[in-house]
Amino acid sequence: MKRVVLLLVASMALFSLLGGVAFAAQDAIATLTAQNGSGQNGIAQLTDMGNGTTKVVVDISSTTSDPQPIHIHTGTCDNLNPVPKYPLTTMVNGHSETVVNVSVSDLLASPFAINVHKSAKEASVYVSCGNIVAAPGVITQPGMPTTGNGNQAVILGALAVLALGMTVLGLRLIRRKA
Repeated sequence: MKRVVLLLVASMALFSLLGGVAFAAQDAIATLTAQNGSGQNGIAQLTDMGNGTTKVVVDISSTTSDPQPIHIHTGTCDNLNPVPKYPLTTMVNGHSETVVNVSVSDLLASPFAINVHKSAKEASVYVSCGNIVAAPGVITQPGMPTTGNGNQAVILGALAVLALGMTVLGLRLIRRKA
């Protein structure tokens, strides 16, 4: 009986550990606010993909079909370094999707902002900007590892094996008592 209790406690500890890892991935957002009367508001979703990369998906209300340069800059929208740190795929019809070589945790470690320009010809005119912040419900702790979305299949597989093992153990316990 002591073995069974020890096995159950170990299984629950493993389940808790794996469950915690599955939700440790950091995500961030940037709420893009119109500038210079553009009317271009939107949102940028940043998803940690693991291996030091982040997927950035930006959608804004667009009143132009002209391609618009978009970048991640150091600083905040109020105090933006004009030199882009990470270029993003040019926005077309209010949409841009890019994978950049930086982790979300690095983007959250110091101020960064996403900035949209009016056009390549009028790059000095900013039409939308948003500061990068942790996504709601995400607790960030410096130094804590993140798994990114790349490990979800492995974690879900491990959880399935653990669930199967606990089911078999439960059935054995029922048979012993019967």
